[in-house]
Amino acid sequence: MSNVTRYSFPFKCRLSFRLLIEHWEQRILKGQFPAFSETILAYIKNAPELREPIEDDAVYQKHKPFLDFLMTAAIPSATDETDLIAVLPPFTFKMLYSTPALDRAVNFDVFEQQAQANVPGGKLTLGKTIRACLMILEKFQNFGIIAENPRPVLVTLTDPQTGLDKVYKIEITHQFCDIICKTEYKLIDRSVIKFLMEKLYDADLWLQYIRPEDFEFHGLLIMRLVDVTEQEMLSSIKYDLLERNAVIRRESFEQIQHKIRSLFGINDIRLGIAYLDPNDNIIVNKPSTESWNSVMCGQGDNACRDYTGSIYERSWIEKRYITVENLADYPFKSPIEESLLAHGIKNILLAPLIDNDEIIGMLELASPTPGKLNPISAHKVENALPMFTASVKRVKEEMSTEVRALIQEECTAIHPTVQWRFFEAGLNLLNRRRDDEKATLEEIAFKDVYPLYGLADVRNSSIERNTAIQRDLQQNLKLAKELLHKINAAKKLPLLDEVIFRTDEQLRKINGGLASGDESNVLDFLKSEINPMIEHFEKEEDLQKLISRYRAHLDPTFGVVYKRRKAFEESLSLINTTIGDYLDEAEGEAQKMFPHYFEKYKTDGVEFTMYLGSSLVKDKTFDLFSLKNFRLWQLLVMIEANRRVDALKAKMKTPLEITQLILVHDQPISIRFRPDEKQFDVDGAYDIRYEIVKKRIDKAHIKNTGERLTQPGKLAIVYNQAKVEEEYKRYFHYLKAKGLITGPVEELELEELPGATGLHALRVQLTPEQNALSVSDPDNLLKEIEEGLRMQ
Repeated sequence: MSNVTRYSFPFKCRLSFRLLIEHWEQRILKGQFPAFSETILAYIKNAPELREPIEDDAVYQKHKPFLDFLMTAAIPSATDETDLIAVLPPFTFKMLYSTPALDRAVNFDVFEQQAQANVPGGKLTLGKTIRACLMILEKFQNFGIIAENPRPVLVTLTDPQTGLDKVYKIEITHQFCDIICKTEYKLIDRSVIKFLMEKLYDADLWLQYIRPEDFEFHGLLIMRLVDVTEQEMLSSIKYDLLERNAVIRRESFEQIQHKIRSLFGINDIRLGIAYLDPNDNIIVNKPSTESWNSVMCGQGDNACRDYTGSIYERSWIEKRYITVENLADYPFKSPIEESLLAHGIKNILLAPLIDNDEIIGMLELASPTPGKLNPISAHKVENALPMFTASVKRVKEEMSTEVRALIQEECTAIHPTVQWRFFEAGLNLLNRRRDDEKATLEEIAFKDVYPLYGLADVRNSSIERNTAIQRDLQQNLKLAKELLHKINAAKKLPLLDEVIFRTDEQLRKINGGLASGDESNVLDFLKSEINPMIEHFEKEEDLQKLISRYRAHLDPTFGVVYKRRKAFEESLSLINTTIGDYLDEAEGEAQKMFPHYFEKYKTDGVEFTMYLGSSLVKDKTFDLFSLKNFRLWQLLVMIEANRRVDALKAKMKTPLEITQLILVHDQPISIRFRPDEKQFDVDGAYDIRYEIVKKRIDKAHIKNTGERLTQPGKLAIVYNQAKVEEEYKRYFHYLKAKGLITGPVEELELEELPGATGLHALRVQLTPEQNALSVSDPDNLLKEIEEGLRMQ
C-alpha cells in the first residue's frame, strides 16, 4: 500500500474562476441571459484579476457576492434544501459555496479528518491523489478513464452525538478545473495504464509515471454528496451475515446491531434474534450486555415464555412482519406486551425468518421511543431478511453437524484405522444419489482379518454383588426393626406391631439368600412402608434422636442402606477404569506397530477385540510376523493388566480378583459393518462359530474335573489348533525367562460347550511380584516384543 496516506496531497492546486467565467460568457453569447448579460460582462471586464489564479483571499472576499451568483451555474437554487453540494478549490476541503442542506448534514470544518473513505487506510488523501492522476490521464491521454472506473468513492461519517454512521458517495464535477502541464507531456503506454488500473490504490506506483512537480490544478471542483447509507448498510449487513456464526458471535452481532441502528437512524434500537435449534427448542441470542434480550424467551432469564395471544403469535401464524408504533396504546396486550413495557420497550418490529415456507426464527427490533419503527420504515430491513434467514439456517445446520460429530465421538465413533473406507463409501453414495435419491450406503466389509480376543473378568462378580445387596438389606431391616420396637415402646400402637411382624418376615425371607425379585420387594417395603411410618413420628421430640441415628445409616441418594453395594460398585469401577485406561494407552502405542481395528467393552470386567489384516489399511501388507508380534504384545498387556489390578487391592473397599483368558483363532475371518447397530460383526456362517466360542469360554470347565478354566492369578489361552500350542509354548518359555510367569505350563482339554467342541487350553501362573517397568512403559514394551520374537 502507498505511503501517500501518511503525507499531504502531492499536487499543487490554485483557485481560479477562469473556466467558470468563460462558461458564463459562452452562455451569454448564445443569448441565454439577455436581461442581465451586459451587467455580468461589465463586472467581468472591470475585474480582470478574476481570470487569474487567486492567491490572496482578500481578492476572493471582495468579489464573493458576484462569484456566488456565478456558481448558480453549478448549483441549481431550486434544490438548495435537498442536494448536498459544495464548491471547493481543487482537492481542498475549504468551502467556497455550499447548499443549506449540506451545511445541516455535514460539519465541513472536520470533514477531511473524520471521514473514513473506502480506500486502503481509509484516508481521503489517497483517494484525492488517485483522482488527480485519473484526471491527468483523461486530459492528456485523451480517453474517458474516469468514466470507465467503476469504483465510487464512499465516505463514512460518525455522528459524535448519536454514534451512528452515515455513508455518502462523493461525486466530483471537474468541468471548471484545468490541468497545467509545466513540461512536455510524455504519453504513457496503454499497457502501463492497464497495469496501473489494476493497482489502483498503489499511489507510489502511480506517481512514478505521473510526477506531481510536472502538473498544477487551476480552477474549482464541484462536490456532491449522495446519501447511500441505506444501500451500504444493507450491503454491509448482508456481507457480515455471510460470516460463520455471525448471529451467535458477540462481536459480529454487536456490529450488525450498530449497522441496523445506522440504517434506521435510531441509536437506541435493540436487535434480537430467536431461532429454533434442530430439536425445535428456542435459542436466544442476547445483544451484548444490555438488560433486554429476545422477548420470545423473556427478559433477564432463559426461561421461555408463553406468547399465546401476543404480537409474536400473530407474526408467527401470519408469517409476516408486524410493527407496533406504541405498545402503550396497543389495545390487545398479552403478558408479553406488558413485559415489554415493563422493560422500557414501546416500539417494536417483528419479522419471521422463513425457509421453504417454514419459520425457523424471528428477527426483533425494539426501541423505547414510540413511532420510529413503523410500516414505512420497515421496508429497510426486508432486503436483509433472506440473509438473516440464511445465517440462522447455517447456524442450525452447523449445529446439527456438530451434534452428529459429538454423538459419533461419544457413542458410535468410527475407528481411525477404517475411516478411509467409510469416507470412500460416502463419496460413492454421494455420486449415486445424483441419479438415485433412494441409494443407500454400500456394504462395508473387510476380509481375511485375524481376531485377537482378550478378557479380564471380575471373579464371582454376581455372587459378590448379591452378597453385598443381601447384607445391606439385612442391616437395613434390622435397624428399622430396632427403631420400630423403640417407637412402639413409647407409643403402644397396634399398627407398629403389624409392621414389625412384616419386617421379621422380610428378614427371614432373605436370610437364606436372595431369590429373583427379593431385592425389589424389600426395597419397595422399606420405601413405601417403613420410611413413611418413620416420617410420621419425626416431629415427636422424644423420638427425633432415635430417628436421626437410623437415618445416619442410610444413603442420602437412595434412602436405604447402600454401604456394601456401594463399596462393591466402587471397587468394580476402579478395576474397570484401571484396565480400560491401560488398554487405551497400550493400544495407542500398538497402532505404531501396525494400524488395526480395536474395540473394548466394560461389564463386570473388560473384554477387548482387535482385528488385524491388510484389507483394513491402505498401502500396507500384514504378514505372519506381524501376527506373532501382536500375539506376544497381547500376552504382555494381559500380564501388565493383572499387575495393575493387584496393585489396587489396598484401595478396594470390597476385595475383588480378576481372571484372564485369551482366545486364539488361527484362521482369518471376515467382518462386516452393521449400520443398525453401528458396529462390526463377523460375516459368514463359518466365522460365526468364532463369535459363539468367544461368548461362552469364560464359563468353560476343564474336562472331567469340574474346575473352572479361568482362575485368579492365572492366564488361560484357548485354542483348537496344535500349531497354536507350539507357538504359545515358545512365548511362555520367554516370559518365564523374564520372570513374568512361573511354574509349569498346564495343557488342558475343555468340556464341550454348546456350539463349541474340541477346545484346548494352556494355562500359566503369573508371577505375583512382576518386573513392572518392562511391561508398563510403552517403549520398553515394544523392546520386549522384539526380544521375545528373536528368541524363537
